[in-house]
Amino acid sequence: MKFLLQMLVIALIAFLLGSIVPYYVMMILIGAVSSWFRGAAFLAFIAGAIGVASVWVIAPLVIWSVSGSDLPDKFSQIMGFSNGTILVGITGVIGFFIGGSSAMTGNFLGKLFRERNAGY
Repeated sequence: MKFLLQMLVIALIAFLLGSIVPYYVMMILIGAVSSWFRGAAFLAFIAGAIGVASVWVIAPLVIWSVSGSDLPDKFSQIMGFSNGTILVGITGVIGFFIGGSSAMTGNFLGKLFRERNAGY
């Protein structure tokens, strides 16, 4: 349940702040959210990766389908791809890795500054 909540909060941050702030500010906020949620680093990585990648794939597809623009196809032709969907997929993969690494870094940073049992 905590995993889904973390993924939802990260996706909301990516959606609401994605067009307002630069991506690196958004990634710092995602790291802060992941340091607040305690848990395994792998789950933090997956939550951040899926949260950011889903927004970075769904939002352009919705905008593209509503507007009916030829601009993604023209950009893909300039870059040497066959259609604009490949660019959306590449954007999703980049969002997956950037969001996941930001969430995992925030998780590790939160673990670094938490109190630990001495264990002696």
